[in-house]
Amino acid sequence: MPYITMGAARYFYRASKNKPAAGTHTLVLLHGSGGDSSVWEKQLSVDIPVFAPDLPGHGRSDGPLRSSVKEYAAWLDTFIRALEINNFFLAGHSLGGAVAQEFTRSFPHKVTGLILAGTGTHFIIAAEYLKTLKDNFAAAVKASCLTAYAPGTPEAVTAQGCEMLTRNGPEALRSDLLLCQAFNSRTWAATLTVPALVLCGRDDQITPPEASEELARLIPEARLIIIPGAGHMAMIEAPREFNGAVKAFIKDTTENAEKNSVIFKD
Repeated sequence: MPYITMGAARYFYRASKNKPAAGTHTLVLLHGSGGDSSVWEKQLSVDIPVFAPDLPGHGRSDGPLRSSVKEYAAWLDTFIRALEINNFFLAGHSLGGAVAQEFTRSFPHKVTGLILAGTGTHFIIAAEYLKTLKDNFAAAVKASCLTAYAPGTPEAVTAQGCEMLTRNGPEALRSDLLLCQAFNSRTWAATLTVPALVLCGRDDQITPPEASEELARLIPEARLIIIPGAGHMAMIEAPREFNGAVKAFIKDTTENAEKNSVIFKD
C-alpha cells in the first residue's frame, strides 16, 4: 500500500488497481472517528479508481491530528492535488462525512458528486461517553462496537472494529468526537449544490436515519437510501447494497453530466 510525502509528513492511503486516466472519474473515501482507511476495504473494487487515505494522526499516517473539520478539509485539498486527482466523487462516513461536506462547501468546483454515509448536519455526543473515553478507553471501545453494528452482525466483524479503534488510540477518538460535537452544517447544507447520495443503515444508532433524512432534505440535489439490516458501519455490514448504490449514483451522475454538456455545448 502506498504513502505520499507532503511537507515533512508521510500519509498512508489505500488505492484500487484501477489507475486514473484522462476523462475518467475517481472516488475518494474518508473514514470516521477513531478509524482509518481499513473500513473501506470492500469498496476498493468499484469500477473506477479509488483512493482511501488515513487522515492525519490516524492509521499509518503521520500526525498531528487536526483541530477542526475545516483543517481536515484543507489537508484533503493538499492530498488530492499531490496525487493529481481531478473530476472526483467524494465519499465520507460519519466524521468523514462532515469533512466531505466542508470540503464541498470550500471547493465545490472540485467535487463531481458527494456521497455521505452514516453522517448528518450535526452530531450528538453523550457527555457520559466522553467521560468513559477519558477514564476507561477499553470500556469506551466496547460501548462503541456494541452500538456501531446492527443486531446479528458476526462477532468477527465487530472484533475488527474494536481492534481498529484500539490501535488508533484514545487521543484520535476523543479528538474526532469533539470535532463532531462542534460541527453543524444546518445553516449551509443547502448551499451544497453538487449531486449527492445520502446513505444510512436502518439500524444506525450513532447517526440514526432521521439525521440522514434531514441531510437529504437540505441538500438540493440529494437522494436518500436507507439500507435494511445495517447499522452505522453499512459499508462493512452490507457491502453489496452499499456498493450497488454508490455505483448507480456515479453512473447516473456521470451520464447526466455528459447529457448536459451536449445540450449546452456551443
